Amino acid sequence: MSLEAIAAMLGHRSMDMTLRYAKIANRTVADEYFAVTDQVDALYEQSRPLPADAIGPKMARLRREHHRLLGNGYCTRPAELDCAFEAICENCSFFQTSIEFRPTLQAQHDDAEAKGQHHRAALFTQLLTGLTEGEAS
Repeated sequence: MSLEAIAAMLGHRSMDMTLRYAKIANRTVADEYFAVTDQVDALYEQSRPLPADAIGPKMARLRREHHRLLGNGYCTRPAELDCAFEAICENCSFFQTSIEFRPTLQAQHDDAEAKGQHHRAALFTQLLTGLTEGEAS
């Protein structure tokens, strides 16, 4: 940065005042300037993704279990076991689904039909119908 630019930034009317400051604090100002610019440059650097092997065991577990997260905890039920509470969220007025979940909803519907769980099957039929109607609109 030129001395004239610094004088303009500081609002000096004459270069005399700017030169006086420059002589008094030349090294200090430079040190402070470079310390701040290093910090600013660090803020704008692109972060590099961590290598896959740098992920710790807790993060690895979270990645495996993220699809089972609930609002206040997570489900530890093995996927092979039936769940009596499976359709609770689907009954909630805040529940929202989309076309990307059609295969899962269809599998849940088919499972309920196969087990003769008519109320559960009707719930998934309603959700699947909502997806079909949503596609048309």
